[in-house]
Amino acid sequence: MKLNRRTLLSSFGQGGAIFLLVTSSKALLSGCDRQETPPSPQISARGLLQPGQLIWGAEEAAPYVFFDPENPEQILGFEAEIAAAIARLLGAEPVLVNSLYDQLAIALAANQIDLILNGWERTPERQRSQLFSQPYYRYGQQIVVRADDSRFREYSPNRKIDLGILAGMRVGTGLGYKAQEILEQTPRIQTLTYRSTDYLTALETGAIDAVVIDSPIVAYDILGQGIGGQKRPHLRPIGQPLFPDDYVIAFNAKSAKGKILQDEVNAALDILKKEGVLRQIYERWGIWNTLQAEIGIF
Repeated sequence: MKLNRRTLLSSFGQGGAIFLLVTSSKALLSGCDRQETPPSPQISARGLLQPGQLIWGAEEAAPYVFFDPENPEQILGFEAEIAAAIARLLGAEPVLVNSLYDQLAIALAANQIDLILNGWERTPERQRSQLFSQPYYRYGQQIVVRADDSRFREYSPNRKIDLGILAGMRVGTGLGYKAQEILEQTPRIQTLTYRSTDYLTALETGAIDAVVIDSPIVAYDILGQGIGGQKRPHLRPIGQPLFPDDYVIAFNAKSAKGKILQDEVNAALDILKKEGVLRQIYERWGIWNTLQAEIGIF
């Protein structure tokens, strides 16, 4: 059955969470070869819930995964490209389940999706029910301020700084982001959380003093790098990224197939690292940096 861009998959969980099934490999752009049929697999795909389909969960957010505003049938994003590359090695078609970020773990636990690929980090809570891949991207938390704010004039992008410079200030970030946890544990900072990129608007209008967010978001939404990136000249990043961490892919630890798929995806990531595919994706999206060498990407 051919599915449209936003075919309803299911509704479950507290609050009636809605999960939307989005296909397919033919809709994935930006450097991914378009496939009418899945290629011959290089890696066994015994861990997939549905043979021939890699069903991955993510919340729509640029530059990770998002729909092209000029052509809503097209799926863009550096993680969309990674999902397509992994699926090709498994001989499968990538199928996106678009969900709210804080509902992804529910979908994984219910075996609605094979995996989560969405700027996901290891946490003690997640380790109780999830397995994780090897890292596929290393990032940091970036401080962003208004370009004309004299309080931060002395701080260049390359200077080493810490969150202490934000003491006594109102600082925004995304709801559920790793930065929220970090900020809430930092003394003398008032943390405000937002959905989408409303924190950037709040910063531009002066409602908050600074923002702390993942470095790929800064590259796309502030520096204007990557496909469709929008530069915000009134904002600027200051200091080197803080608290380096890794993005990993999550699998259901309680599923009989979870461990199998973990091994298969790790094998795929080994190939994508060795063949330079991940580096090419990151360079295309303007998020390549020397931190990637620490996780075996050169």
